[in-house]
Amino acid sequence: MTCDSVVPAAFIFDCDGTLLLSMDVWLRTQPALLARHGVQATADDFAEFEHLSVEEECEGYHRKWGVGASGEELLHELMEILEHEYAENIPARPGALAFLEQARAAGIPMAIATSTPERLVRAGLRHNGMEQFFDVVVTTAEAGRSKQFPDVYNLALERLCATRGIEVPDHEAVWVFEDAEFGLRSARSAGYRLLGIFDPDGRGTAETVRALSDVYIESYSELTLDDIVHDRAEG
Repeated sequence: MTCDSVVPAAFIFDCDGTLLLSMDVWLRTQPALLARHGVQATADDFAEFEHLSVEEECEGYHRKWGVGASGEELLHELMEILEHEYAENIPARPGALAFLEQARAAGIPMAIATSTPERLVRAGLRHNGMEQFFDVVVTTAEAGRSKQFPDVYNLALERLCATRGIEVPDHEAVWVFEDAEFGLRSARSAGYRLLGIFDPDGRGTAETVRALSDVYIESYSELTLDDIVHDRAEG
């Protein structure tokens, strides 16, 4: 790194689609859950719920399709299906582990900000040897609003800094890693720098993710820490 390089103050990562190749599992599991209750649906029928926490999603299924005694009952069913997948089957994105090792070696604090329940996220991270890199995992359920708002990123940064015993930095010194367009837009509104990664199993387009990002990749194999450090220095 050059003498005028600026090391980021922190990294905040989305999980599903960004670190883990889990979106295909979700797209298969959601219709399968409704099929248990006699409702035929496709993955596209769930697009309106994508930005919500899983708890809110299940409440939405209950309201929209009248399935289950409650959203809480559906959540229990969904979690039963997903826990095995996260703990045993869902892989990391190629190259992600090596990039996390680079960031840790550079002393960059890292957190997860996600819409997925923490126990699923931790199971998936643990399965892929990634849990050790993250000081905190924060969910939209804890933040109180969906990723259409930046609350979950802000809360993740605050908790990360509290855990490390450091002051909360300006958002322009912090990078958010996201694949979802709504997450990129809300993080941008709060002043974060953005690493956009395209997930072919997601609902977004490569063109839109690229347009929303300060640095855009389709694979971590394209990325080194210097790419972000130099972008920060130039910005």
